[in-house]
Amino acid sequence: MSRSMNQAIDSVRLFFCFFSGEDDFIIRKCNFRIQIYFAFIGFFVIMLFVGCWASATLFMSHLFDEARWISLPVGIIWALLVINLYLLLLYTISPELLPVARKKVVSENGKKRKVTSGDEMISKNSVLSFSFLFRTGLITFLGIVLAQPFNVSLFAHNYEEGDRFAETIKHILSTNPGSWFITIAVCVAMLLPIRFKYLVRKVSQKNFEKDFEGSDVTKGIRRLREQLANTTDPENLYKQILSFDINAIRTSDFYFQKSLIEYRIILEEYEHFKEQYSLLLREKNIQCNRHCWENLMPHLGRLERINPEKCKLINDELRKDLQAEQSSFKKYEYWADHPFRTKRRVVARKFASEKDLLQTFYKKNN
Repeated sequence: MSRSMNQAIDSVRLFFCFFSGEDDFIIRKCNFRIQIYFAFIGFFVIMLFVGCWASATLFMSHLFDEARWISLPVGIIWALLVINLYLLLLYTISPELLPVARKKVVSENGKKRKVTSGDEMISKNSVLSFSFLFRTGLITFLGIVLAQPFNVSLFAHNYEEGDRFAETIKHILSTNPGSWFITIAVCVAMLLPIRFKYLVRKVSQKNFEKDFEGSDVTKGIRRLREQLANTTDPENLYKQILSFDINAIRTSDFYFQKSLIEYRIILEEYEHFKEQYSLLLREKNIQCNRHCWENLMPHLGRLERINPEKCKLINDELRKDLQAEQSSFKKYEYWADHPFRTKRRVVARKFASEKDLLQTFYKKNN
């Protein structure tokens, strides 16, 4: 009985994790504590969906007195719209998992322009950033809107008074303290998943340190995590990610696993793109060579009648020059960390002196 009960609890927990907006495959690989946090997020998402449905239904029932049945489907549509927006906002409240190109303004010849600079790390408090405050403000606004139909339904003296929706809301908020309690409770319920997201970050870091501390075998994985946070050797990092068996890495660091998977997907797709790019260039080269042969054949025919030896010599040279290239076509990379394109490729060029140039063209007679 206890075993079946545990299986039922695990099924419920994973069911709630599915509605958290994060990758269910990665969550299942994490420990119980991480799963609980995501299960709470999923639970609040489901409860907010039910609350949005009920709130919109109450509001629409006051608008369509003679056709209140329409409030149910409209409430479902409104709830789906709000929850999708809410899940999107929750999904964006995550640490940076992929390289981000930093922009800075430089002045050249009296003109200012933006250039990419991946070497500078911008350190700022994400909680006080405009982006974070805007997202949390939007979530709070949705919570305030969501709570008002419940205030009208609970504190309005009669149904007819509830029909005067805006006036009734204003009166209830100014005269009934309980309406503020409901409004704040709904806003807190919508903001709590953000707190759980930040708790997942802290727990994930502690789990990684616990899983891979003091072991020479896992030294490469610790180095890999450091490079993901601050990449200094992109080429070796990408080779390591492509060669790693991600499923064999056992850790409850949720964002580390998610970052590895996202890196792997992007790098594999980019490798496929480069293969297709090279194949396309080879095909274009073959078409160009064929076009050149077609244009040169009439001239070679006339030359053969005049000077067969000269024609044979030119024909051999053309066959050598116009043969199909097999391995020389590769995409040139301007960036050191392609395909993320956050760091410019540094090309070291050694310039010879003027004296060396003169000696090259005017060699002294021995």
